[in-house]
Parts: sequence; C-alpha cells; structure tokens
Amino acid sequence: MPLRRVSAAASKTHIQHRTNTPLRAAMTALVAAAALLLVPAVVSVPAAADNGTDAGPMIGTGVQPLGIAEGPDGTLYVSDYDWAGGISVYPPGEALPSRTIHAGRFPSSLAVTPDGTLYVAQTDESGQAEVGVVAPGANEAALAIKVTSGHHWLTAGPDGSLYVVNPSEGSLSVVQPGEAWIKRTIQAGPNPVEVAVAKDGTAYATNELEGTVAVVPAGAPAPSHTIDVGAKAHPHGIAAAPDGTVYVANILTNDVAVIERGGTAVARRIPVGKAPQEVVAAPDGTVYVTNSLDDTVSVIPAGSASVSTTVPTGDDPGRMVVRTDGTVVVVNRGGRSLTVIPAASAGPVSPAQAGGSAADAAAEPQGSPVKSDGGAPGPGLPAVAAGTAAVLLAGAATLVAVLRRRRVRKAAGGPASAWTFE
Repeated sequence: MPLRRVSAAASKTHIQHRTNTPLRAAMTALVAAAALLLVPAVVSVPAAADNGTDAGPMIGTGVQPLGIAEGPDGTLYVSDYDWAGGISVYPPGEALPSRTIHAGRFPSSLAVTPDGTLYVAQTDESGQAEVGVVAPGANEAALAIKVTSGHHWLTAGPDGSLYVVNPSEGSLSVVQPGEAWIKRTIQAGPNPVEVAVAKDGTAYATNELEGTVAVVPAGAPAPSHTIDVGAKAHPHGIAAAPDGTVYVANILTNDVAVIERGGTAVARRIPVGKAPQEVVAAPDGTVYVTNSLDDTVSVIPAGSASVSTTVPTGDDPGRMVVRTDGTVVVVNRGGRSLTVIPAASAGPVSPAQAGGSAADAAAEPQGSPVKSDGGAPGPGLPAVAAGTAAVLLAGAATLVAVLRRRRVRKAAGGPASAWTFE
C-alpha cells in the first residue's frame, strides 16, 4: 500500500516545514560515504570478573541502529537511521530480523502503543519531518502525520496516546489512541528533548539547555511547575518508574537525578558512568542508564541510592528497551549492534542502598565496573555515525562527540585545556 500522508485539512495542527536543503544534502553525502554492509552476527560479551554479571549476547545489526521499541507480543523493532530507511523486525527470542518494514527517510525514534501500532519519527523525500503510522503486522506505513521541522522523540503513554517532542517549538504534541492527527499541543519549556509519562498520566519533559524538567499534569495544556536539575548538567534521558519516581540522566555531571513522586525538587543524585545519556525503568523498578563514554550500562535496583552493577556494551550505547521477559536490549550506535542484558541483573538491594541520602549515594561504592576506561575509545559516534545519529540527537550528540574527542586527546597526552569543557 503506498504511503498516504495526512493533509493540512485533516490535521488540526499542521505546521509548514522549513526546509534546510544544504543540511539535508550534506547528510545524504555523509551517509552514502559511510554506508557499510555488515552481516548480522551474535558474539559473546565478557562477564564481570567480580560480580558474575554477564551482558549476554551482542547482536550485529548490519544497519545503523538508533531507535528501538517492543510490541505487546514481544516483537522487537529497530530503526535504521539511513536515507533508505527501514525498521528491522525481530521476533521474540530471535537474533536475526524476520523482515523489514519500509519507512520514510532517516527513521529514528520509535514507539509502540498497547494495540500494537508502531509510530516512526522520520522525514519524507523533501525533508519534511513526519511520524509514520504502521498498523500491527504491516510492512509499511499506511500514513504519516506532519510535524514541525527538526527531530522528534516519541513516547507512548499508558493510555495509548502518542507524545511527540518538538524541540524547536518548545512543545509536546499528543495523538489520541486510534487517531491519525495531533489532538492537542502542550507547552513544555525551551528545547525539550525527551518525555516520560507516568502511570497517572503526568508527563515529564527534560529541557536540556535550561537544565530543568517540566511537569505536566494529565490533561493539562501546560506545565504546573518546573524542577531545576542544573543548568550545567544537560539533562537528557528521562524515565518514570512504576512507583512514580522519575529518573533523569545528566550528561555533564555523570549522575542521575531522582525526583520523588509529587516532588518539586531533586531528592538525590546517583553517580553513574561517564556521559549518561538514556535511562529506562523496568516494571520491577530497576533502572538502567547508558553511559555513552564508558560503553557501559549502570544498573540501579528499585529504591536504591547507588549503582549495584555496571554492564559492558558495544561502542557508544544509546537507547534501550525493557522487554516483557525482563531482558534489556541496548542500541550500540558506534558498534552497529545490540547488547542484550539478562533479566535480574540488578542484584539485591542492601539496607545501605535503599532510601539513602544524596551524601550516602556519593559515598557508597557503586560496585566494580565491568569495563574500565583505560586506553583509547573506539570509533564511536563521531567516526561511525557522523551525519546520522549525531544530527538526530542534536545537543546531546554534540556533547558526547566533543567529550569523546577530548578523551582521545587526553589519552594521547594533549594539553589540559583540550580536556576542559566549558
């Protein structure tokens, strides 16, 4: 079925696209020059020597993976951030995709609603940003919802609504279950980058440049208040745990800010690895954080004030999904692969870990890391995904790219000023 796009008349909030032809042309050239054909493979990942944690298999994707989501039947979807597009479909328990869903150009963020509808952030051939809508079991998008220019993060709410983050507009767009147009728009503060929706419908959006989290009550048109996370922290990834606790990954301060349910301030901070970028919360309350410079995932047990386990990943870990069987799948952007973390990797919560203060969290040991930071990094985001994921993640990717370059200079004995980030 050919792709049908929703017209301006059909969409209540259709916004004209401001085309950036030079940027699109440059991206196309970069992607074409960097294209690699890799055969999907499964390789082992070393286990922790001291805590027995095994990161499980690492699956070669053969594409430039970026977005990831799981359907209600356990099917895994991984977007290929490329001009040709495509969504790889992995049946439950399989390490090879069974088919590819045709998508628009540069598919990035993915979200699946409880009815199995897959939403894809993408662009059309002219560079117009849109959200593709793929019906359960379909091999291509039946239609596309026009959105504002720029890149967008997608999140499925507990009621089946789709939330679209619009950084350039400082807003969140909401698509109601079963509909194909934007129902309402929520003001979310300057430059929102990601959003998490709690079980009670409260939406939390990270404003990375301002260093705040906007709190939007269910059904409200605007935030009721904002929570200061730190202007220099660059908060990015955000997740709401089942108990309503919110976790925010701060790229520059190497920690996770914890906001208690109904809280108006950061309750405590949990130190993690270097340049934490994304965070997810499992149904049992376990929190997972990707450390993009360390090539690891920090595991925080439910209610803990510190990291219990650090798990190795491939190069430049980014987005994650917690599967229905409890395993966590991590997208390795630089490694063009997926890392599978077995369920129950968090370990027990000791009395010292549960409910500790911020000072306790900073003082407590985080467990022996699985992977050290000695030696030079791999190619990572700047080399492998230049012009692809780096553009999508905008501010976050720029920070990570700069930090990676400066880590290389430091390892090579470069000047101290090259390591300082203003």
